[in-house]
Amino acid sequence: MVSVKTRSAAKPKVASSSSQVSSRALAKGLEILDILGAANHAMPLGDVSSSAKLGKPSTFRLLQTLRVLRYVQQDEQGNYLRGARMPGDTTHTWVQMLVLAATEEMARLNADLAETVSLAALMDDHIRVVHTLESPQNIRMSNYPRRILPPYASSLGKAITSFQSPEHAQVLIQVYGLYEFTPRTLTQPMLVREDLERTRNRGYACEMEETVLGGCCFGAPIHEQGEVVRAAISVSLPHSRLTKENEKSIPRRVVEAAERIGKQLAAMPTKG
Repeated sequence: MVSVKTRSAAKPKVASSSSQVSSRALAKGLEILDILGAANHAMPLGDVSSSAKLGKPSTFRLLQTLRVLRYVQQDEQGNYLRGARMPGDTTHTWVQMLVLAATEEMARLNADLAETVSLAALMDDHIRVVHTLESPQNIRMSNYPRRILPPYASSLGKAITSFQSPEHAQVLIQVYGLYEFTPRTLTQPMLVREDLERTRNRGYACEMEETVLGGCCFGAPIHEQGEVVRAAISVSLPHSRLTKENEKSIPRRVVEAAERIGKQLAAMPTKG
């Protein structure tokens, strides 16, 4: 089975910006949680260090901090795995309700389009995948729960970030950092702001080979009350299956699904 991953395996290039220095440790800590969440086994320090493109001493310090905070735990051999706690636990109930509200719409999109459908939520200072339904096709775009998303390059990230206040959007970008995943990734702050503005005006986000070559994705914000956006839904597919027809129809379907999810969420008795 061939699977087109939604994150480039190559080491991303970091856009030079002095504002990113202070948030580098936090961004690397979140990346380590991302790595451990994607693994199906406990990882030794060397493997975590290699995957995070970070020296062993720095990786060890971050892992020990995360272990104390219960985001990471160690097995009997001293290898690392995700702990019981997850960033954003204070919004756990709301996320459960979001997934419940989105389940039917996600299943419908997945069945009708035969492409990967994902749901993401805003977790204070980063955006995270909370649910995904994989495409049944052999060649597909893949995603996974707990993946931390680039707020400026992924369609889910753009769909959420573009509806935040300028100050909150800047925090999301600074915490993640501006990385060049492919030659099509926008990393210049002015161009990123313009792209987010286009997303907001259009009402949905497009990602065309910005996080992985050969992939594309359409994401729509889930509005709760007015302009409040804490979640988004997306459809991802290989660029080879993108046609003029579905380039128009998929965004429309995603926006309509997002609108129905927002109504379902608003109708629920309580929200975290």
